[in-house]
Amino acid sequence: MHKYELAVLKIVADTSFLMIPGLFRVDILAELNRILQRRYEILVPEPVVRELEYLSRRGTPSERSAARLALSALDQMKILPSSSESADLTILEIAKKHPDYLVATADYLLQKRLQKLGVNIIRLRQRTHLMLEREIE
Repeated sequence: MHKYELAVLKIVADTSFLMIPGLFRVDILAELNRILQRRYEILVPEPVVRELEYLSRRGTPSERSAARLALSALDQMKILPSSSESADLTILEIAKKHPDYLVATADYLLQKRLQKLGVNIIRLRQRTHLMLEREIE
């Protein structure tokens, strides 16, 4: 790789992150483009897809519509197979195996667990925009 070529960033997205557009009217793809300014790929673990499917049927009215919107955007993302039932545990496992991946989440407790692992996090700030916890090298 030449020094001017940047590797494609891998971003693992959780349920709360994928529901941001429907709940807070924040365009997460435009925001990712703004804060990253490089190519990226969004990875969605299967348990996250299952959570979205569940919320699209059984959540509150706002959760149902946000989950449906998130499900409609999955065609632009890569689904990661997983036998685990827990989205958070799957994301933590991926983060441990791939310390160079970023994790996108609006889940405060998951953020705290990821911070202990030293994972760089993309999160919602002031319900209006995304922010990166620390600069990418």
